[in-house]
Amino acid sequence: MWDSTVPVYGLAMRLERLENLPDCELPEGYGWRFYEPGDERDWVRMWTAAGGFAAERDAMETFERDFPDRSVLRGRMLFLTCDGAPVATATAWFGDRPGEGKLHWVCVDPAHQGKGLSKLLIAKALGRCRELGYDSASLLTQTPCWVAIRMYHRFGFRPEMRSEEDVKGWRIVEERSGMSLIEA
Repeated sequence: MWDSTVPVYGLAMRLERLENLPDCELPEGYGWRFYEPGDERDWVRMWTAAGGFAAERDAMETFERDFPDRSVLRGRMLFLTCDGAPVATATAWFGDRPGEGKLHWVCVDPAHQGKGLSKLLIAKALGRCRELGYDSASLLTQTPCWVAIRMYHRFGFRPEMRSEEDVKGWRIVEERSGMSLIEA
């Protein structure tokens, strides 16, 4: 869920160990699959509907920039489906540090939000990172995603402070979420 009422600050989080991930049962009618050619249209549709992009054109430009080699996506980009149609996505991507994966581009279609699917999606993507040989994970997010940040925090992700701007962003998230995230 994108909260357009807050200023946008880019934020980073890190999960030190990919262990003790929850086992999650899929609700009736839901399933998993990896990226297939043409899924970029569903990725664009979901991200635009969720408010991550103002226009589908912007979302497609981002998809093409971030995923120029589509063959890599077949074992890394997950889709949660409902009756066969993609309704959520996340990617088990390459991290910036040795041994680190990245939870990348997590999105649940607004029509399927509020059903606990983000927990399933995050657990599955982090499990895939572990299967790929990573022992830790990172992610990049933004202040308008403070609802998702609460979920990342429940999985054990903690803020990374990279600059004074990060402190401003994390203060906004603390205020909106009611969580204490910045160590004194």
